[in-house]
This record gives sequence, C-alpha cells and structure tokens, in this order.
Amino acid sequence: MLNKLLAAAFILLPVALFAQAGPGKDAPDTKAKSGLSITNIPVQAQYSEKFEVEHCYFNKRIDRGGKGEVLEIELTLKSHSNDPIEMYIYTIATYEKTEKTKSSFEMPVPEKKRIRNFVPYPDDLKNYVYEGPDGKGKTVLVKYPKNPKTGVDPSSGKPYMLKDRLVVRTYHLSPYRNDYVFFNNATILIFDGEGNAMFRKLYEIHGRRR
Repeated sequence: MLNKLLAAAFILLPVALFAQAGPGKDAPDTKAKSGLSITNIPVQAQYSEKFEVEHCYFNKRIDRGGKGEVLEIELTLKSHSNDPIEMYIYTIATYEKTEKTKSSFEMPVPEKKRIRNFVPYPDDLKNYVYEGPDGKGKTVLVKYPKNPKTGVDPSSGKPYMLKDRLVVRTYHLSPYRNDYVFFNNATILIFDGEGNAMFRKLYEIHGRRR
C-alpha cells in the first residue's frame, strides 16, 4: 500500500506565481540584513537580452524516504545568442512569514521567525551564511551565494552550457516536524561564466495539493 502511495505522490502543485519586479526585501542591490553590501543585480537582469526563462514549473511530491515533502523547480531556459552561454545556476526555496497587514496595531513578526525554511540548490548552506551586523559572532542567511561558481551542472561538475534550450531541475526537501510548513517562496539566481550576476527572479508560491 505504501509503495502505491509513493508512486502516486508526484503531484502537480497548483500555484499562483508572482514574479516580483525590481529589488525585493532581500534584494542583493541593497544593504542586506547582515549589514554586508552584496554584489549588485540590476533590475534589468530579469529581462536579459541573452536568454529568457521560457518556462518555470513548481511540483510538489512526497520524499521517497518519507522524510518530508519535496519541491521540484523545473526551468527551461531559451537562448537569444548565437554563441553558447556558460552559466552557474542557483535556486533557493524558503518559507517566509510576513505581517498580514501594515497596521501599526499588528504585532510584528520577529526577525528570527521570518524564515523557517531555507533550502538552496546546490545544498551548500554555508555558501549563504554571512556575519551579522553586530560583529558579535552571530550569523544570518542571505539569498546570495558567497561563491557564485558552485552552481554547476551536477551531471558534469562544470558550469551549465546554454546553446539553444536548457532544462534544469532542482530539488528542495522540507522535512516533517511538529511545526511543519512547506515552501511559499522561490528565488532563481544565474551568474555568467566569470561569476558575475546576470539574472534574478523571485516567486511567491500559493496553492494546495489536490
């Protein structure tokens, strides 16, 4: 019975996707909450002349080992260039809690509770850990890799190569626990072969399994 359930567990998540135009609350072209100045990613990077994100799908399924639920992000990149484009690709899935309204009577969400899940792909979490602004040894997670050249193609161990079209699939596990939540935000970051930021897009994910 369990095997049948797992076999049928790959469920398309009905989502409403909102690509946020311009820098968001965690945008790298402003002072990050860590107090560090992060490399600029211009607003125009969402509309690169060299390529486009032709399709972006979000799928939700149960982990085969029963550890939790998995968000699969599937990207189809389409080239606008006659030459191959070398790139490093990252996706970051998070669960973020925000105030429901802007009312001054509403209790603000404590900073440490704003993000409960932070699962990047590739899954080297240390690549996103920055020193806190107080200089007292505290650290924060920032949606920007310290080393932008680790987002390689897992099949080759080398940068992704976009010629005509490129399909990329990444996986993010949200483990079961007492206060379990699934992801409601996703971020796509793409760097060129030199490690320079060239594309950034944010998504809010809304929906439920059928």
